Amino acid sequence: MRGGHYAPPTFLEPPKRDCPRRGDRSGMLTGIRNTFAKGIMRIVLVLLMTVLVGSFAVWGIGDIFRGGTSTTLANVGGTQISVQTFQTMYNREVQNLGRMLQRGVTPEQARAFRIDERVLSQLVTDATLDERGRQLGLGIDDDTIRNRIVTSPSFRGATGQFDRNAFVELLRQNGFTEQSYIDYERRLAMRQQIAGAISDKVPTPQVLVDALTRFQAETRKAQYLVIGARAAGDIAAPDAGTLQAFYETRRAQFRAPEFRKLILLTLSPADQAAFAQVLPEQVEAELARLREAAEKRTIQQITFPTPEEATAAAERLKGGLTFEALATERNISAADLTIGTLGRSEMTDPAVRDAAFALAEGEVSAPIRGAFGTVLVKVTKAEPFNVEAAREQARQKIAGDMGRTAVNEFYDKIERERSTGLPLADIATKVGLTTTVVDAVDAQGRDATGAQLNLVGAAEFLAPAFRAEVGMENDPAQIRQSGTFIWYEVAGVTAARDRPLEEVKDAVEASWREQEVKTRIGKVATDLTEAVRGGKPLAEAGQALGIEVKTTGAFTRTTTEGDWGAAAIQVLFATPKDRAANAAAADGIDHIVFVTTEIAVPENAALDARTRGQLTQSVEDDVLGQFISQLQKDFGSNVNRVLLRRAIGAPEGT
Repeated sequence: MRGGHYAPPTFLEPPKRDCPRRGDRSGMLTGIRNTFAKGIMRIVLVLLMTVLVGSFAVWGIGDIFRGGTSTTLANVGGTQISVQTFQTMYNREVQNLGRMLQRGVTPEQARAFRIDERVLSQLVTDATLDERGRQLGLGIDDDTIRNRIVTSPSFRGATGQFDRNAFVELLRQNGFTEQSYIDYERRLAMRQQIAGAISDKVPTPQVLVDALTRFQAETRKAQYLVIGARAAGDIAAPDAGTLQAFYETRRAQFRAPEFRKLILLTLSPADQAAFAQVLPEQVEAELARLREAAEKRTIQQITFPTPEEATAAAERLKGGLTFEALATERNISAADLTIGTLGRSEMTDPAVRDAAFALAEGEVSAPIRGAFGTVLVKVTKAEPFNVEAAREQARQKIAGDMGRTAVNEFYDKIERERSTGLPLADIATKVGLTTTVVDAVDAQGRDATGAQLNLVGAAEFLAPAFRAEVGMENDPAQIRQSGTFIWYEVAGVTAARDRPLEEVKDAVEASWREQEVKTRIGKVATDLTEAVRGGKPLAEAGQALGIEVKTTGAFTRTTTEGDWGAAAIQVLFATPKDRAANAAAADGIDHIVFVTTEIAVPENAALDARTRGQLTQSVEDDVLGQFISQLQKDFGSNVNRVLLRRAIGAPEGT
């Protein structure tokens, strides 16, 4: 929820398709039928099937009727949330996190970020609002839904207006049909209507505003010194026992991760566009369309009741009268004189449009018989249209469209071949593409040497690839922004293992030495802090160590400067005036020892607009959250935690 409004999830990924396992099952079925038709074997098979049916009746079939194979992950009142809906949204959020981190995200990391709980919370919120809307009998009319769609920035084309091709393409990329998206938009509008009625315009308590203002505006100054590596002294190499003990307590730090061998088939519109054969006549047609949208004129216009008056006015303009003076004579204000800076497509009167775009900058037209009278127009500014740049833009646009069309065609071919159970490499050869083999990659996208691999779409496919089984088919990953698809197969798995000390000795010793430096610096900082607290001046303590004492500027809670990182600033703002303390410096190794010397709140301090908005949003969200929580209590809600663990690949019992 944002701004006191229901915050919808972003577009969903395409729903997963059921992928057949490889292998021909028809031979087995034919064999059973043939055997069944033969004498004694028919009797044997009848007896065998009787036993099997009986065992289902005794042991297992009841689970079907008792919901043992339920696909309902959660329900709020009469509204259900399916496992598939959860997995679709969960996988999208994992991919979003991977894009943000610029690496793959393992299932364990996804759980550590609590993605599963956030997704479940969002879906339960959706279901709660849907249930409330159903009970109230709410509905959204077709005109409202149409207006929401055609005004959405997501579906605008090059002209800035609704583009049906962009609409259809974006829906296809995200697994929507037109009707399913309309249904989704209708549900979304209803949720937002309910949420807005509850939480919009909730006043923010002034006491909260004042407290946050003081918190945000407070500044602090300090005297400080920085204790660096020199204070750690000479550090001798560790003996074998010390190094072994250090290694044993941090064995996981030096563990070799799991590596996977992957077969990748990447299908990109940009790659396919490079093969596009763009014809000159196509470029010229697109160039004309671009000119319509891009070429603009700032136009002044005076309308006359008769052609004769317009002709007389035109003669006076030729005699030296200015266009502005003529407008003043006719009681036309400066604001009404200029009709705007317009493109060809934005002018509804063809005669006026053609005349205006035939004029040079500063030129006045002859009288024009327009749709609403005879007019004179003047072009005060003509934005130049760069034909050559536009021609290249047109060529790239057409090639891009052709590339997307090629991707769609290849996608269909690949999916048809996948249904036959062929390996990915054979499919690529059959449709005229090539695969890439990644011999070893870990879940973070690094190779066996630790180097980061440059894999297109890694954030989308690495996490699911590390959940996949060897040789099994997987749904393609998709980069929505570029329309790229990546099919992948796991060709092999090298299990994670503990590296012996001999293999990682240099790395272990370097880590030990870094830790030893930190420990010694930290001890010096602690001893120095205690000495200052005991009455020793900071300058005197610094002089004994040969370290200069410095004075900060007026720091706020968001300041980071030089040695002062976020952690040190946090300690500064937790330390009373005239009190000594120490904190790790920005590099994580050095330490700062300081004394807080000044605490101040500027007069007339006020919250900035962004923070004020966030505070208002937080209050509105709290109100909406309480409303939804009460609805869930009233409706009754339930979550199947067993199905949830299975959906995210969590071990049993977690």
